[in-house]
Amino acid sequence: MDGVELLPENMAPFPWLFGGQRYQNIFINPEEVIDFCEKTKLRICQDISHSHLACNKFDWDHIEYTRKLAPYTAHYHISDGTGVDGEGIQVGEGNVDFENIYPIINTLSPDASFIPEVWQGHKNNGEGFWVSLERMENKL
Repeated sequence: MDGVELLPENMAPFPWLFGGQRYQNIFINPEEVIDFCEKTKLRICQDISHSHLACNKFDWDHIEYTRKLAPYTAHYHISDGTGVDGEGIQVGEGNVDFENIYPIINTLSPDASFIPEVWQGHKNNGEGFWVSLERMENKL
């Protein structure tokens, strides 16, 4: 793995795929992710939408979830979310508490990279990604 950093991603409980939806039961619980990182010495890609959906499903605190995983995070996928399966929503159009998430990212993983991961954000010359980036500007 010289010159490569493998970044497993935290998962959502009910991810959507082009072929439908499935139930995901691994790499969701923050304690499981932390244990994995400590045992393997790997960092992760933290998907904010995925963690929000998991927190909704299991009645966990999303701010605390983000805080726990931030020291292990090398890269963020950022999008909004609703309910237990509404992932990849445009930033600011779901229920993620970005006002309290951004300071955690900036403080506990300031060198982490990020990218907006809005569903179908690549269409129309990346219009969805550009909207997200404008909404995140000066916050990360």
